[in-house]
Amino acid sequence: MSYIPLIARVESLPPLPESILQIESLFAQGDPDIDAIVKIIESDPVLTAEVLSKVNAPFYGFSKSIVSILQAVTLFGSTQIRSIVLSSTLERSFDIDLSPYDITTAKFSQISIMQSELIFQWYMGIDITIARAITPIAFLMETGKVLIAKEVVEAGKVEAFKSDFYMYEDISYSENKYALMTSAEVNSLIFDHLNLSTIFGETMRYLDMDHTVPKHLKEMVEALRIVRAAVNIKEQLSQDSMQKAKELLQKDNYNIATFERAAKRVSQKYMESL
Repeated sequence: MSYIPLIARVESLPPLPESILQIESLFAQGDPDIDAIVKIIESDPVLTAEVLSKVNAPFYGFSKSIVSILQAVTLFGSTQIRSIVLSSTLERSFDIDLSPYDITTAKFSQISIMQSELIFQWYMGIDITIARAITPIAFLMETGKVLIAKEVVEAGKVEAFKSDFYMYEDISYSENKYALMTSAEVNSLIFDHLNLSTIFGETMRYLDMDHTVPKHLKEMVEALRIVRAAVNIKEQLSQDSMQKAKELLQKDNYNIATFERAAKRVSQKYMESL
């Protein structure tokens, strides 16, 4: 299999809708006004329905339904709503079949929510600016798997990929073997193609690389790696995945207890949603 079809798939993705471009423009200017975000979302009926569907997901555990965009933005905050908006828009662009990863679309969505929620809960107490920057990236961190899975399905190699997926601990090994790219590298292409903030593509470009990460990206990439170790397609806050995350936390000089408290809150929400 060649990486060229993957590049072609990325380049064929439709541009972001005008409503999303407007929201991204607000964030590029700084901390956006809530009323402005609400107005833009409500101007797009499809996006409005998708956002309300996502914020009412069982994971979030609200006892009453959220029925308006203003209510959603007020409860979640602009950073989380941005994550949900971008995720909804990208999902609309893909025909999703994640059978090579032996996972359902619903489970995939839940993992994305958990990754985003964990990084938000953890990093808001460390650096609010970085938390706001990487929370939506964490929500989209597994998106590249959708295109890799599509290539594997069309090549008729689902069972072979799935076998390697379970055999090898490193998920990126199987991705490289069958697609010559990791999902993070595919993400970088997707984010650049859609003209999202440069930080989206840059962090993904270095996520799976061993060599030195540029100074301005180092903390963000480290945080994303730690969250991905704890919550990923194979394991979500399991004993083994948390141990891997702790090893990275120690290596990068983070406070392990702070991360564990955030992980516990996310784990409780996950268990309550089942």
